[in-house]
Amino acid sequence: MGGSACVRVGSDGLSLDECIGQVMCFGWSGTDPSTPNDHAVELVDEMRVGGVILLGRNAERPETTRTTLAELQRRSAIPLLVAVDQEGGRVNRFGPPLTAFPGNMALGACGGPGEGFAYQQARCQALELRDIGVNWNLAPVLDVNSNPLNPVIGVRSYGEDPAIVARLGTAAIRGFRDGGVLACAKHFPGHGNTAVDTHLGLPTVASSRLELEALELVPFRAAIAEGVPAIMTTHIVFSAIDPSRPATLSRAVLTDLLREDLHYSGLVITDCLEMAAISDTIGTPAGAVGAIAAGADMVLVSHTLDIQREVIRAMRNAVWSGVISEARLREAAGRVLSAKSRLSAPVPDERSPSRQSDHAALELEIARSSITLIRNAGGIPIARSRRVAVTSFDDLADTVSARLNAAGVHARSFALKTEQSGSGWVETLSRLSGFDAVVVLTAFGPESDGVARSRATSVREVVRVLGDRVILVAARDPYDVSAIPEAGTAICTYGSRPCSIQALAEVLAGRWPAQGRLPVSLPPGLRDMELPPNQPGLD
Repeated sequence: MGGSACVRVGSDGLSLDECIGQVMCFGWSGTDPSTPNDHAVELVDEMRVGGVILLGRNAERPETTRTTLAELQRRSAIPLLVAVDQEGGRVNRFGPPLTAFPGNMALGACGGPGEGFAYQQARCQALELRDIGVNWNLAPVLDVNSNPLNPVIGVRSYGEDPAIVARLGTAAIRGFRDGGVLACAKHFPGHGNTAVDTHLGLPTVASSRLELEALELVPFRAAIAEGVPAIMTTHIVFSAIDPSRPATLSRAVLTDLLREDLHYSGLVITDCLEMAAISDTIGTPAGAVGAIAAGADMVLVSHTLDIQREVIRAMRNAVWSGVISEARLREAAGRVLSAKSRLSAPVPDERSPSRQSDHAALELEIARSSITLIRNAGGIPIARSRRVAVTSFDDLADTVSARLNAAGVHARSFALKTEQSGSGWVETLSRLSGFDAVVVLTAFGPESDGVARSRATSVREVVRVLGDRVILVAARDPYDVSAIPEAGTAICTYGSRPCSIQALAEVLAGRWPAQGRLPVSLPPGLRDMELPPNQPGLD
């Protein structure tokens, strides 16, 4: 990516089609990142897009992704914004050798050191992304997760306290900036108080304007004061601001609130317009037109080439017909160019074993600081003399068991099944009864309601039979602890990245103290509430 001298900040010298291209951020299909495929080439050569987004399908091999991005930059007359969701925790498009990091709620659980960790993590992520050719990370998530039944944010949030979310989020923005990539605060005005996933439907938040000011808007105000270069919108209806349109399509939200009330002058990009909240209502092409008309500067369409072509046509027709004024389009394109001008020139590849080792050490330090002991009926630490069973509904039990054995605790892994016959269940309980301690790993959140309820029922039965021998590990969302109040010993990891599992094993074995603090409340009776619906793939 060129420096500011390579980018025209104003849009006056651009043709109409070039302006339309600049306000597009599109993804391309295909799993081979070694060369640009026909889809990617069309985005750059014909549509002349202002940005591209990498999804998991484009990021399987970072080394070859780098080659593809360099070729796309070479082909583009105006340098491209290259975006990715590399949040840490649950949402990481790139795997190894990039550092995974535990995620935002783990940072929120670190207490006082969390702010420094958030800065350091973001800076490390930025350096790693720049090595590949990515110059825009669609992070940090600034949603305040005030709804424990939120099906899509959860541990992607720093927590439920808006002040903590603001403090850690602004630290991350500084870290990305110092590491050389643009940050993007999301999802404005806030996705933390919903029980509907915008990938699947159109949620409504009924909070009053005063309630929004006291909660959702706090981190975004802080991010704007910090100079965040980009903000992503969310496809949610905020009835106190605009009862008829989701934020992405609402002038009352994007212009009146964000531009005028919050005095934000940076780049506004939509969340993906192929999500059901838009595609199943107004439709993606009309949604793109509506977003630009409302005050967005860039529209995100991540997947489908035919839809992307329709979006370009719809935008051109909207300008020709006067639905969008040419001045509004040029204003949006100008903000895209202005964001590009903030990017620094590429630096020589600084990757080294020592840097990778530093990042891995930080990753483990964050994980160790985040592990949170909620209740302890004497189950932790596990004495080396005890025989331990580790169980889960997936293969995570195998990983935890291996780490415990490496830490000196004799452990065996067993699979729990969501559905099994009565005799099969009696046999499972009988086998577990032969152990001195039983570690039960839970991850209810991503399952459908029926499966999640069945799994919670199964775990409660294990606790009923085995009592205080059970060590409940919420290996995804801390809210699982509320679903199993019978467990006398309960601990949270905020995710199952290798660093978090390593830290968990160290705590269980007594090699490291549990230092984390819960960044969210655990409401009683959560098991009787509606559990989150199935989590779709975030690609």
